[in-house]
Amino acid sequence: MVDIDNVLVTLGMGRYQFMGCILFGLMIMYSNVSPVAYVFTASDLKYRCEIPECDGPNLEGRTYEPKWLRFTTPYRNDTNQPRKCLRYAVLSGPLINGTRCLSGGFNESATEWCRNNWVFEDFENTIGKEFGLMCEDNKWKLSMVGTINNFGQFIGIPLSGIIADWYGRKFTMVFCAVLSATLSIIQSFSNSYSMFMVLEFLSSIISSGIYTVTFILAMELFLPHQRVLYYSVLECFLPVGSILVAYTAKIVQDWRILLRLINIPGLLFLSYFWLTEESMRWLESQGKHDQVINALKKIAAVNKKPFPDLPTNTQVQSVDSLDDQDSNFSSIIKDIIRSSTIFWRMIRCSYVWIAVTLVYYGLTISSTDIAGDKYLNFSLVLFVEIPACLLNWLIMEGMSRKMSLCCMFVFSGVTCVTYNLMPSELYLIKLSLFLVSKLAISIAFCIIYMLTAEIFPTRMRATMMSMCSMLGRIGSMLSPQATLLTEYFGVYATMLVFGMTALAAAAITMTLPESKNIKLPDTIDEAKGIGTDVKPKIIDKNSP
Repeated sequence: MVDIDNVLVTLGMGRYQFMGCILFGLMIMYSNVSPVAYVFTASDLKYRCEIPECDGPNLEGRTYEPKWLRFTTPYRNDTNQPRKCLRYAVLSGPLINGTRCLSGGFNESATEWCRNNWVFEDFENTIGKEFGLMCEDNKWKLSMVGTINNFGQFIGIPLSGIIADWYGRKFTMVFCAVLSATLSIIQSFSNSYSMFMVLEFLSSIISSGIYTVTFILAMELFLPHQRVLYYSVLECFLPVGSILVAYTAKIVQDWRILLRLINIPGLLFLSYFWLTEESMRWLESQGKHDQVINALKKIAAVNKKPFPDLPTNTQVQSVDSLDDQDSNFSSIIKDIIRSSTIFWRMIRCSYVWIAVTLVYYGLTISSTDIAGDKYLNFSLVLFVEIPACLLNWLIMEGMSRKMSLCCMFVFSGVTCVTYNLMPSELYLIKLSLFLVSKLAISIAFCIIYMLTAEIFPTRMRATMMSMCSMLGRIGSMLSPQATLLTEYFGVYATMLVFGMTALAAAAITMTLPESKNIKLPDTIDEAKGIGTDVKPKIIDKNSP
């Protein structure tokens, strides 16, 4: 069996790893398109009832909140925004100074529904506007788009992990990217809410595996002491994809054009069949030693390093060094259930995933509800993920894995709670607290990916990563519905839920094993040894 880590040490870091970072970085950037596109395709617009008695006949000359609106339309007490589908009943009788659009012109003790004509703050076209999903009682249909998207990821992530373990990481990565792009382009031609939702579900199932599989492919190129640095660099690509979605949405202001523009580039990833290599560790686990040697020789050629001498029987040696339980297993799931250590580690890890996805996606979605330009707020909330990636490297280099993860959860939770304590007049302070909380949870998201990849064995790494991520999607499925808490429990409920969830996750994190600088475990026994007296080999950063 080829000791890939030792050969990689000999071949060093060079042009091959740099090109890999660029290629995988672009794929990671695209992987964040589908999970955030619904924020704009199904966004809840600002609108109010048309008041024929006061609004002019020229549609372009109407304004969302004219001076007379408080005399004609009831306002919400918690958000100080006009009701979307309620207006005051008009009074009969003589006009006041030639108009009814003054105090006393409408009966403020009697309201009427309007369900046909509205005045919008801007001219953005979303599925809500096009398919008639108007008024507060239809808001759940818009938030359901995000839930369906995340439910699709819940189903798709484990499937992609299983496919990746069976057919290879590269095949799964390319297949998911190209097919999800195709489905999203077809979705842009939807002629009903039902058709849109079906295609949203299918495209999210397919796209859900892109990030996880790409992450594994990239991480398996590097040694333990190099993973954090290169992972931090790769993570910088992730928010760029979402920022481009927001920028495109602001320019086009139309959900159909948006879906086409952001997904057509996904078709180009078909070229990755020729531009990237299959995971060497996966090839080795499948007994394809010749292909492993060829891949290592390619790295040596690109990096201009001499290829080391290997034992003559290397290319035909079986995976005898793996324990029999691993080499003869019939089902990864059976192995997980058979090992109580791995099973309960997966359960604890999954709860942490639920917490981090709930807070992370919840803050991202809620950013469009902050006062000001929703595109700018959304972009700022995503932009903080770039310094988060760089801080992630410093934090994980200076602290242990689980201590750094715990601290980030505490930091995010405390700032969420503090956000609620600030009066609405202090807009900049509230926005700063919001951004700091998103910064902390973004770092936590980076760390949990790294920690999860390091505490499970090679044969089931993709499946376990996908399993934890799948269960974590329970949090991301709930996050779009968290915005509805404001409708029923007030403006403070959402951030309080996020804060308490993050603080609970901090406590659970401390029960996970520490894996900093530990060689990636190849077998279940090695994985079980992490955090005990029997530990996998620790990689010496200074070893040649």
